[in-house]
This record gives sequence, C-alpha cells and structure tokens, in this order.
Amino acid sequence: MSSETNLLFVYGTLLTRAHGELGTDMRARLKKESTSLGEATIPGRLFSLGTFPVMLAPAAPSDTVHGEVLRLADPESVFVWLDPYEGITPGHKREGEYERVRRSVRLASGEELVAWVYLYVADAMNAPPIPSGRWES
Repeated sequence: MSSETNLLFVYGTLLTRAHGELGTDMRARLKKESTSLGEATIPGRLFSLGTFPVMLAPAAPSDTVHGEVLRLADPESVFVWLDPYEGITPGHKREGEYERVRRSVRLASGEELVAWVYLYVADAMNAPPIPSGRWES
C-alpha cells in the first residue's frame, strides 16, 4: 500500500451530509479544501460517544462502516489543522484516542481505493455499538 494518498474516509461529524452542530466549522473548511467522491464503506466497527461516533478496527469480516471519501486538494495542509482537531500531534507518539491510518475503502461503484481514516485506538469502554455502521447526525 502506498504511503501517499490524497483521499480521506469520513464517517461522522465530518460527513458532508452531517448537520449536527459539532464539527460545523471543520466540515465547512473541509468542504472548501476537498471534493466528495461519494459514499463508501470500510472494514470497521462504529460506536457512539453521544455527540459523535468512533470507528474501531473490525472484529469480524462482516464489520462495515459507512461513510464518504473526500479527495483532498492539498493533504499536507489539511492534516496540519485536521490532525489536531482529531487529537493527533504530528511527531509525538502519545497515548491518544486516534491514529490516522491508511485503509482500503470501497466506493459505492465497487471501486477500491486507499484512503486515510481516523481510527479510534483508545478503549471504547461501554460505548454503545452502532450495528448499522452508519452515523446519523
């Protein structure tokens, strides 16, 4: 898998269709700096932390998260402000909640691409699962 990709998979408050107050500014900024390639899926599990979801690695082959793939105009400049929003500090290995990783995603057309995704790596504790794998905000 190439380390270079200008694609980002979003599954919660950053979805272009999201309408919740949380993430409004980031969503608007992201919309200016990207183009949506449409709906997509990724292997994973979705949990609710109340006002936003978190995605964990899949536990079974059938675990699927629904979201959207965005093509970033300038990934380097986007991640300068998006990583801190997601709690990631570049160059620091810390015990954070998220890691930005590359994963295979499948567009609605069936095409498979490699995109960045923010994967929740902290303990989801007793967060309720979202069995549909789809965040409705």
